[in-house]
Amino acid sequence: MRKELRQRLATEYRYAVTKMQKSPEAPKKLFYFSVFFGEAQRVLNWQWDRDLALIYTITQHIHTQVNATMQIPALGVFPIDWATFYEKLTQGASDLAAYYEKSENDDNREEMYQLLGRLAEIAYAISGNGSYLYEKGSIKF
Repeated sequence: MRKELRQRLATEYRYAVTKMQKSPEAPKKLFYFSVFFGEAQRVLNWQWDRDLALIYTITQHIHTQVNATMQIPALGVFPIDWATFYEKLTQGASDLAAYYEKSENDDNREEMYQLLGRLAEIAYAISGNGSYLYEKGSIKF
């Protein structure tokens, strides 16, 4: 990925994380998290990058999953600790921003895959089956 595009991602992702950390309301945290897939999509228009497409897909799915879960009328039956969820989501977002802040990581895709896997796990924990697994202790934050 071109250096200027990588820097753009680093800057935008860090700004979003800072806003997530400072926002006390869950909807605002989620709004700022949307920067991760929104900015990925913009950069993909300038330069195709398979890894960035993966970031786009996973972060957009997380956003959709959180929105859907928050709309469930029986939300109280889900054993979700929302404060911990948003703390872990923010930490995962911060880790992804830090990944792009490093000078070059094209040779360290394993790190990015681990970061995305952790974000996917966090999002899965708030799905129906994920909540069940979280309650059983199979998924731990």
